[in-house]
Amino acid sequence: MSNYKQITYVLLFSYLINIAFLYGQDNEKNYVVTFTKNSLKPMVQIEDGSGAERKELSEEYARKMNPLTPELKMSMTLGHYWTGVSTDVLTINAYESIADADKVNENEQKTRERAWRREDVREEFFKNFGKYWVGGHTDLEMFRLIPDRTKTRKRKPKENTVVTITTHYLAPLSEVEGGSAEERSEILDKYFEDVVMKNDKLLSQIVLGHYWSGELGYGKGWPIVYVREWASMADADDNESWGKVREEAWPDEAEREAQIKRYFEYWSGNLHEDMGIYYNWVNLQK
Repeated sequence: MSNYKQITYVLLFSYLINIAFLYGQDNEKNYVVTFTKNSLKPMVQIEDGSGAERKELSEEYARKMNPLTPELKMSMTLGHYWTGVSTDVLTINAYESIADADKVNENEQKTRERAWRREDVREEFFKNFGKYWVGGHTDLEMFRLIPDRTKTRKRKPKENTVVTITTHYLAPLSEVEGGSAEERSEILDKYFEDVVMKNDKLLSQIVLGHYWSGELGYGKGWPIVYVREWASMADADDNESWGKVREEAWPDEAEREAQIKRYFEYWSGNLHEDMGIYYNWVNLQK
């Protein structure tokens, strides 16, 4: 067998192992997750516009459209905080399949007609709503949800929250000394249950794996995207909260250091990419 074929088989086998590890074959919540960017017009360009009206119209849109869109399983609308252009709005949507995502787009006009049954009222609403937006959008990424790493917030916040989006990279098993898929799964499961779930500063989390877009490979490892929600930026920066829950998970210092060391050995040298920090407009969330 040629070296090229050997490398191809090794990469394919590694890919299949990662797919099985990340998603499982029978989990119905392995949602397709899309990232889409829209742009708001600067307020100075809008005649008779206001932040209060824009907020009211956006909340009405979500309040009426979300319940009439059963294919949309989850949705987050993220506004500018420390990342990108100040008028950018990032929408994260989850569907059971790409077909469902297409169905939502195809039925959007019909859904609007159900939400605002009177034509004159509907036309007036979208005239006012549309004046705040630049036409068009950018499809950024498409991922698969890793359902076993989801943390759901205990209650809806009264104020907008902060969302951080970061990509980390799982190391290839061939680069982890004595590593195995079984040990990796066991270590990551324990870290999630005993550290992530116990850190009350982290309100919620979804974790996403590669699907049809973005980079894969280039020597970085397997990309895993963390979308994490916090009450404030101070909470996101609070490393002491992570140290506290780690101490509770492994009270013995020597064991704790060994466990954390082994945990990070399954990641590519803690290599990561900060994709953004946003405000989560909680009243628009589904």
